[in-house]
Amino acid sequence: MGFIRDRRHNGVSVARLRPMAAVLATMAMGTAAGCSGSSTRADSRPAISTVSTVSTASNTSNASNTSTASTAGVSAVRLDGAVYGRPADGGTQVFAATENNTVYALSPTDGSVKWSKHLAAPFRPHGCGNIVPLGITGAPVYDPDSHLVYVVTEDPDAKHVLYGLAASDGHVVSQVEVDAPVGDRAFLQQRPALTLWHGHVFAVFGGLAGDCGDYTGAVASVDTATGSVHWFEASTSGRGGMWAPGAPGIGDDRLYFSIGNGNADKAGEPFDGTDSVVALDENAQRVDLFAPTSWAADNANDADLGSMNPALAAGHVIIAGKSGQGYLLDPEHLATTTPTTFPACAAFGAAAVDGDVVYLPCADGTRAFRISAQPTALWHAPKANGQPVLSNGRIWVTDWDDGELYALDPATGATDRRFAVGTLPHFATPTVVGAKLFLGTTDGVAIVTP
Repeated sequence: MGFIRDRRHNGVSVARLRPMAAVLATMAMGTAAGCSGSSTRADSRPAISTVSTVSTASNTSNASNTSTASTAGVSAVRLDGAVYGRPADGGTQVFAATENNTVYALSPTDGSVKWSKHLAAPFRPHGCGNIVPLGITGAPVYDPDSHLVYVVTEDPDAKHVLYGLAASDGHVVSQVEVDAPVGDRAFLQQRPALTLWHGHVFAVFGGLAGDCGDYTGAVASVDTATGSVHWFEASTSGRGGMWAPGAPGIGDDRLYFSIGNGNADKAGEPFDGTDSVVALDENAQRVDLFAPTSWAADNANDADLGSMNPALAAGHVIIAGKSGQGYLLDPEHLATTTPTTFPACAAFGAAAVDGDVVYLPCADGTRAFRISAQPTALWHAPKANGQPVLSNGRIWVTDWDDGELYALDPATGATDRRFAVGTLPHFATPTVVGAKLFLGTTDGVAIVTP
């Protein structure tokens, strides 16, 4: 599809119109699915492997104790690349997307492949970056009204395209180029989860690991009815990567995103919009923004807010970022009210929320806080350093360093069970579908039946 590109600066929207090396060491893996441009059916689907070892997991009395990891109840499907984005729940299907730019529809009962669709060859970054190759990195999103699953690919020329695929068989229904209107697209990475909100798909962009090249963090808001694209640019001076891997905080009339460190990093320099929490409307227009008074020092020391997705709980927006300083913000008045601060943690990704309790994705393991006028720390679960998910009376969170999935008691943080799921990408996050969990690995998807 064609498109018209306009350029602009300073965070105002612009419209564009479109016309596991082994998942488990004990598992025998099948061959990867083919990469043809057409859908692939069960006759060429990747093999499913299961392990029936008796579990050695045991209950524990506190958050610091751990149980022995088990492979019981874990199966795996090998795909044609690493799955960095959290699989999407499509009801009768689970959608996983790989760094080889292939989308798979998996059965929610046994993980078998219903169809696959290869969209493009991937990009191989140069200069810096820690995901090679780069294909589909951000988590896909499923629209239950249109029965489309959306993904953003990166092709060999570093072009980023938002595809809408039919959930029934994977055929392409729509495609829109979503390269940011500033900077060099070869240094952009679409890392955060795609978000469907008010008839728009939001695709969020940051830089590569190492922060090389000419890029500016950005948000594309794509109208699913017309294909028009509106843009938000995160920084007036460049950089300001928007890369936290989860979805934004979702309010009634705005979405909340975090922005990373920018080039303005000396006292007395003009504020460039970075190290901040920004609220955007459905057309990616900025309606509010918070930045700590320490923004220049945070930028200079890589201690910005951009590593965590803002969360909403108990009438507040909660953000922590890399520095360990937590902030409670007024959702309606980010810029004009004095925030409450509290000792939190270096947080990476999206939190889980249950009423007034927030489970933060801390680098040193999940931490629970009760949110009030002054947040109270409840517990800490060391090593469980992924993005926590609350479901079926448990906190499900990975230790992506050691390739394990934890089931934690949400009241105490005690480990109920641990599952060995194989080599995991950074910030791997499970999707709970019925009684099973689907988790992206470095070579496919692990399926856990607790």
